[in-house]
Amino acid sequence: MSTVVKFLILYLVPVISFSGIIGSYMLVYGESVGHPIISLVVLFVISGFLVSSYLSVKLVSQFSGEKLIYSGIFFTVLGWLLGGVPVIICLMLFKGLFNP
Repeated sequence: MSTVVKFLILYLVPVISFSGIIGSYMLVYGESVGHPIISLVVLFVISGFLVSSYLSVKLVSQFSGEKLIYSGIFFTVLGWLLGGVPVIICLMLFKGLFNP
């Protein structure tokens, strides 16, 4: 798989995960937290974060070879951090993270 495709997947996974969270939140608004769609979305978001982490490790190892490429490492870490945003939002909306 080429580097461009890896970056494309790395940046598309958080966008798709975030849209899945928003869509499911709109669909199950007012329902119980044990709704099966919520469980499916949480599974989807966690698996997307795992894919993002795997691609980030592969890209960082590719850019830290013989010649160190700082911009590649920066954009890889940025994509990985963006992959964590849907996880935090999912935990806040569906699992009650930061609720008193």
